[in-house]
Amino acid sequence: MRVLHVIARMNVGGTATYLANLVSGLNINGVESLLAIGNVPKGETEDSVVNKLPIRRIAKLSREISLINDWKAHKELAAIISEFEPHLIHSHTFKAGVLVRFGAVKVPIVHSFHGHHLYDPEFGFFKRSLLNTVERRLAKKSSALITIGNRVRDELLAAGIGEPNQYLSIAPGIQELKLGNRDAIRNKFGISNNAKVVLWLGRFTEVKRPDRVAEIGKELPELTFVMAGGGELFDSIKYKAPKNVLILGVQDKNEMWSIADLGLCTSDSEGMPLSLIEAQMAGVPVVSTDVGSVSEIVQDAETGFLAPRDSKELAKQIELAFTGNSLTKMGKAAQERAKSLFTAEVMVNAHIELYKKTLDKVAR
Repeated sequence: MRVLHVIARMNVGGTATYLANLVSGLNINGVESLLAIGNVPKGETEDSVVNKLPIRRIAKLSREISLINDWKAHKELAAIISEFEPHLIHSHTFKAGVLVRFGAVKVPIVHSFHGHHLYDPEFGFFKRSLLNTVERRLAKKSSALITIGNRVRDELLAAGIGEPNQYLSIAPGIQELKLGNRDAIRNKFGISNNAKVVLWLGRFTEVKRPDRVAEIGKELPELTFVMAGGGELFDSIKYKAPKNVLILGVQDKNEMWSIADLGLCTSDSEGMPLSLIEAQMAGVPVVSTDVGSVSEIVQDAETGFLAPRDSKELAKQIELAFTGNSLTKMGKAAQERAKSLFTAEVMVNAHIELYKKTLDKVAR
């Protein structure tokens, strides 16, 4: 079986890690997989996992909309399809989904939503309505639709995108983290061994609401907040962050989760954020906004705490997490659950089964 994966960009973040684990795992299991990718825009960094994957670069493909470049990218993709001759094409995220499903395609197409645009503050009513219309039409050209979580699926269906029998929810799967020496890594970044560390790991973009970390830091000056990642809001957040919020830029996730007592997600919209799965795999409980399919990762009051999209409410849950022995109990429960549900092996096997079912339908 040959599968061609297509994505507009592999910027540092959860989607790149997800796709790297998927493509690598498929190839190990005998599914010949090739990843066709575009380029990251200015202000973003391409994930180094790209260097370890079988890729073909689509020179004119990027996240930005450009009729001329997108048409050229479509022609580049057609050439890759003709050369690779995939049995199935798997597109990831909106831009690649449009590129793959535009025009006539002779092989089955599976499309993955790694989240959705429905609550993204980047999109106003008009733009969101337009995207919904496009996604409804493209869904009709899809053999199957994958969502990162059941709640994301339900919200897309409520927007009239696709049919229930098209959807399959597959949770992200990760490799077990390689944790380091907690005290040594803290010392490297000038963090006290006795500090209570809350880690925010992600992209500094509007939808992730990194501004909330600065607000929470002011509410809880006795805690140390560490923010790791990059993005267009990095400089502005660093400028206004209080002294107890340490902003480090892009860092090794293994080191970051080694020093954390608690993970934090402040997003307005998510699928199933990989950073929260990484936290729980490392035995670190999480406080998060209750958005997307986060509640399928974090069991409220058992492996962490969920809160509304509000800085003060998040601060209350963080205080609660540091009460008594809550962190130890929740961390152990989180790690046990993560190792049973969110491994790369479980994710890869679910994809293989879906591909086989999709191809069987075509063969009938």
